[in-house]
Amino acid sequence: MGIDYEGYIREKMQKNPITIGPDASFYEARAIIRDKGIRHLPVVDKQHHLVGLVTDRDIREAAPSDATTLSVHELHYLLGKLKATAFMTPRNKLITITRDTIIEKAVQLMHDHKIGCLPILDGEKLLGIITETDILDLFVDLFGVKTPGTRITLALQDAPGILHDVLEVVKRHNVNLISVVTPSYTIEGKRIVAIRIQTLEYDKIVEGLKTSGYEVLSIDKWPSK
Repeated sequence: MGIDYEGYIREKMQKNPITIGPDASFYEARAIIRDKGIRHLPVVDKQHHLVGLVTDRDIREAAPSDATTLSVHELHYLLGKLKATAFMTPRNKLITITRDTIIEKAVQLMHDHKIGCLPILDGEKLLGIITETDILDLFVDLFGVKTPGTRITLALQDAPGILHDVLEVVKRHNVNLISVVTPSYTIEGKRIVAIRIQTLEYDKIVEGLKTSGYEVLSIDKWPSK
């Protein structure tokens, strides 16, 4: 059996998300967002082509303010007539990706444009979406925070081969590696590296790292006792 993971958005996207049509009313859109507990609601036509996106923020902004002079009856009438096309973000203002976009690119787009959702398209047809919650779930998985173990944070010289040598120290103790995380920047010429190992018995590993000349900044284990 092959490994079904290559790092593309198609592996992590929400397939067949809940959608509404362009003629759906304000009340329909609001009810779906509230009842389903979602924040992003794609608007599609009969061919399932993306025409826009309604968010929980769009719903709040479309709702009348407390200062309105309209009666309750008038409000209900107007909102009942208000179609999704009137308060959605239209397709031409949306940032979209394809199923073959790498996950890192999707994260960068959401970060740089400060958006909480990316529709995934095949041409103009909606295949799925990925949200900031999906990205957070992905990083929880990548960092291995659900696996009991120990995080050892080190300051290493920013030089080729250093991390390899550190991992050799871990390997000598026959301990599984959960994850390795390092920021792209340096501090005083050193890289900060967080190594997560699948054990709560870390004393000998830390001793080995220090004996090898590596600077151990902190040690944390989880679940904490």
